[in-house]
Amino acid sequence: MFLAVIVQIGAAGYGAFYSADKADPGPISHHAYDHGWSFHKALGYVLFLAALVAFALAVIGRFERKRVIEISGLPLLIAAGIGLAAGGESVPVIGIFHPLVAFMILGFAGRLAYEAGRGPRRRRASMAP
Repeated sequence: MFLAVIVQIGAAGYGAFYSADKADPGPISHHAYDHGWSFHKALGYVLFLAALVAFALAVIGRFERKRVIEISGLPLLIAAGIGLAAGGESVPVIGIFHPLVAFMILGFAGRLAYEAGRGPRRRRASMAP
């Protein structure tokens, strides 16, 4: 998830620079604009679905309540980002918060990944004689 969010941020850069390139020397067509942002948009929905699956697996896997609540933050943050992107299309000032939420998602996903990787080592260390 963490690496996919990094790819998502890179895809935003691609969309921005692709659109800027196509806008020079004249107006950019709607088709060209959509083409530049299509991967970013699609990956955003894939990330949301993946976060929902992670949450469902945490519930089904009977993770600790605290961990399930932590994991639930990921789809909530991604849903907020999607909502801000949609809102930013009609009210651009709302769009300011979309990339800020993206960095919150990156930090949150990084923390979850770090904790997931650290957990088994801690258990093994406590089992040592």
